[in-house]
Amino acid sequence: MRFAGLTSIVLLTSLFGARARAQLEREDGATTSSSRRSMPAADDAELERTARLQTILRIALDRNRDVAENQARASAAEARGQAASRPPDLQLKYEQWGVPLSRPYDLGSAQTLMIGVRQTFPAWGTLDARGRAAAEEAGSARDMSRARRQEVAAQVRRTYATYYKADQELRLHLEHVGLTSRVLELARLNQQTGHGSLQDVLRLELEMTRLHTDVARIEREERSSQALLNALMDRPPEAPLGPPEDLAVVPALELAALEKGIDANRPEIGSAARAVRRSEALLDGARNAARFPEIMVGLDYWYLPTVPDHQAYGAMVGINLPWLSGRHGDEEREAEQTVHAEQAALESVQNAVRYELHDAAARLESARQSFTIIDQGLLAQARRSLEATQAEYAAGHGDAVGLLDALRSYLQVRIERVRALAELASSQADLERAAGTLAVEGATR
Repeated sequence: MRFAGLTSIVLLTSLFGARARAQLEREDGATTSSSRRSMPAADDAELERTARLQTILRIALDRNRDVAENQARASAAEARGQAASRPPDLQLKYEQWGVPLSRPYDLGSAQTLMIGVRQTFPAWGTLDARGRAAAEEAGSARDMSRARRQEVAAQVRRTYATYYKADQELRLHLEHVGLTSRVLELARLNQQTGHGSLQDVLRLELEMTRLHTDVARIEREERSSQALLNALMDRPPEAPLGPPEDLAVVPALELAALEKGIDANRPEIGSAARAVRRSEALLDGARNAARFPEIMVGLDYWYLPTVPDHQAYGAMVGINLPWLSGRHGDEEREAEQTVHAEQAALESVQNAVRYELHDAAARLESARQSFTIIDQGLLAQARRSLEATQAEYAAGHGDAVGLLDALRSYLQVRIERVRALAELASSQADLERAAGTLAVEGATR
């Protein structure tokens, strides 16, 4: 009976301990999921005044939910990797033999009451192989977290370029509305003095209506890009965001230097390489499991109520026989094919990444050439043409058609310059993302 009481205490202690641990884990999980950091007042105030790219990048990488998710999954994979290399749990077992069916609760009449422990030792080398595979899996999760940070940073920079484009287009259209209004007043004055026609006035009024329609469209685009930037920073979509800073034209990057370091800089390549090493570790584990047995050892304490000596012990050793099972051969062949598949996947990722780099470099060069042509050629030509047409119209020569064409050309060239500059900034972000050199810890410009 003393033995039965001891057994009950051990089992109850284990049960209550497990229940307490589970409760603590639930409380910790609830605390983690419900806690969310609020935006510092200084950052909110700065964003309301001016939308600086450096500030937006820093806040996005610190608060973005996708980034937080990937970081948490990487931490989970790390903890899982540590658990994978540990041996199986020590087992506590209890047995009772020969209890009379007529008195099932009378353990004092049992032949033997046993309590003991069992420990299984996996096949030689398999634990090490699992640990190496889990470590590579955890490293791959960290690489994917880095890749997600880079993608969020690139998305911030692309969206910022779109926000800048909408903001500048809106300013240009409003400026053009003012300019067209003055020309319209001049046209009305010319009509009253006999130097112009009613048709000129009507054409300019139609142009004013078209400009107001464009302003409404651009305002919608500006609100959309503002909402996306706020979402990337984990702010409410309608949170106020000040005007963007001017975009700078960055110097060209050397493609050969970017391609030289791409294997080390792109986390996707690192993740694919880790997948190869992980599958190789699993192959080693499958081979060891097919060649070496698992070993199980046990030790029991026996209490013999019906025997004068009452106490004894028992020991046991057991092994599996992997050589008699075809399952291990199948698992080994599966692991071998997985290694081949991961090696092909690595080569595919390397090819895709290099294509992305060259494609991004070509698009950046095209955007740079377009901006240079507009900025250094077309803009000055359109300005001179407008000034000459305005002077001619003010002197009573020419008509509204020529003036409208000059106004539209000048506005269109200025808009094209803004769009080309935004495309240049977006293409620069794409190139740095393709090369893996994107500054993800904070903006440098």
